[in-house]
Amino acid sequence: MKRIVLFACLLLPFFACNQPKEDLTARALELCKYIPDHELRPEAEAQMTPEFYQALAEAFDAPVDDYANIGDNEWLWYFVTGNGGSKPVYGIKSVSKPAKNYATAVITVRDDWDGQVSPEVDAREYKISMKRVDGNWLLDDFDGKKSECRDYIKMMRGKYESGEIIETLDSDDFTRDFVPDFKERVEAYYRKYGK
Repeated sequence: MKRIVLFACLLLPFFACNQPKEDLTARALELCKYIPDHELRPEAEAQMTPEFYQALAEAFDAPVDDYANIGDNEWLWYFVTGNGGSKPVYGIKSVSKPAKNYATAVITVRDDWDGQVSPEVDAREYKISMKRVDGNWLLDDFDGKKSECRDYIKMMRGKYESGEIIETLDSDDFTRDFVPDFKERVEAYYRKYGK
């Protein structure tokens, strides 16, 4: 019996090494399509971990005082493309899997301006995190945005609770008329996400 166990232990590394390695390159490229840029699309929810989607959804839904100016949410519009009209063209530079249910990928993004794709040398690099949930690889973060969204939500909630935004709106003749609308938007936000 000891010989069988010893023999099995000696063969285990051989069989483990010869198992097909999971290639996550195609899945990482597929998940890039769901990185928000100007908007968080509803179909992204099924492609993201619940924690990541929740952070993004709450950040995108947080009311801002953008009646006369660009609001605090402007950074949410430019995850990938920047302040322009291009479409992102994604590529995968590398994929690593440091844990059984966790993987990261370095992605490249180039701009497509009406069919004119920027050269490789102009590609920007980002990092995505993927997590296996119920057997499916889901997008769990993009360049640290999950943490940024949580910080942003905390900041905006602080502004609601302190009355800072209402004060700002109320101090201008033009924006004063928007105070009731803003209060209702904040109440709707709290109804959806909790206070």
